[in-house]
Amino acid sequence: MGNEVVNVAPDDLAMVQEVLSDAEFGLWHAMSGVDQAHSIQVLRIFEELEPNSSQAEKSAALLHDVAKAISPMSRMARSAATIGSFRRERWRWYRQHELMGVEALQRVGSSQRTIELIARSAKDAVALNLYRADDSV
Repeated sequence: MGNEVVNVAPDDLAMVQEVLSDAEFGLWHAMSGVDQAHSIQVLRIFEELEPNSSQAEKSAALLHDVAKAISPMSRMARSAATIGSFRRERWRWYRQHELMGVEALQRVGSSQRTIELIARSAKDAVALNLYRADDSV
């Protein structure tokens, strides 16, 4: 896999810009192409599960991995950290990326609903479907 370059299709990019605020789009745009493509996949699956989801909930689908954009780790190391139980400090930091994402989204004024979904603190049916969508790809 290495340094895969993934280009987001123009229609997908327009859809992302429609869902996210300008500040949120700036965070999303800083993500790697692979992470951007993953976020779009998550959104598509989530919309199938929750066709009446709100804009804030769709934003969470797109931004759930936003902290990975500031991770000092390579994609390979991030993959290992995700599946491993490592104790090294930078890997521990990576495994807490939802919290880092919450902090970034608070700084740009994201909605409380988006933030609680990114933090995985919401436990309602819509939230569970978002988490299910993320875990499926």
